[in-house]
Amino acid sequence: MKTAVLNIKIDPKVKNEAQKVADELGFTLSAIINASLKNLARNKTVSFSVLEPSPRLKHSIKSARLDRAHGKSVGPFYDAESMIKSLRS
Repeated sequence: MKTAVLNIKIDPKVKNEAQKVADELGFTLSAIINASLKNLARNKTVSFSVLEPSPRLKHSIKSARLDRAHGKSVGPFYDAESMIKSLRS
């Protein structure tokens, strides 16, 4: 099989962490990147999975839970109009 070389710049910490995960899964980092690129070419889509919510999302979730605990929750909404009305108020 012919191969091409792809040179990319990446944060060394990201590379090391990715390498560890690849090793744990029994793959080379090259094999994982190859599979990702094949998937991109085949499906013309990119998908990411985030296991840990961002600090902003964590804050929003905490805030919404506190609001709900204090009776300030909104919804459920049964149509877009009622949701938009709630957002504007």
